[in-house]
Amino acid sequence: MSILLGALLAAAAPVATTSVAAPKPAPAKPAARPTRDQVMAAVRAEWPKYDAGAKGKLTPLEFSTWVMKSHGATVAPRAHAGGIAPVSAMNASSTAFARADLNHDGGVTPDEMTRFLMTPPVPTALTKAKMAAKSTAAVATQTATAVGN
Repeated sequence: MSILLGALLAAAAPVATTSVAAPKPAPAKPAARPTRDQVMAAVRAEWPKYDAGAKGKLTPLEFSTWVMKSHGATVAPRAHAGGIAPVSAMNASSTAFARADLNHDGGVTPDEMTRFLMTPPVPTALTKAKMAAKSTAAVATQTATAVGN
């Protein structure tokens, strides 16, 4: 899914231009988020690859396949390299499916997939731990600076 959104974001990113008179290039503006229509178009373009039987809904396995392929189909090796057990990667896919299946009917529709892709990810325990560590380090630095003055 990140490849899908990455492609949409790259397509929507403004092109930085430089002026002949100015030695520094103008700072690039942040990329605009893709619109719902853009995300829906991308979902519909990819949908036939994963919706076996053209039933209009992805099963948990089809959804997981899409997620894994969007990450380069290398989730297990990347998980191992990062010290993450493959079962944890599978659990993450299962959790993502549960978030995407808004009406909890056991299948993800194109509309649900679009909404899922447009929703910011939920912070994981690892993300929260990293944020807490950075916050603690920042407080320690500020305290050391204040005490030193």
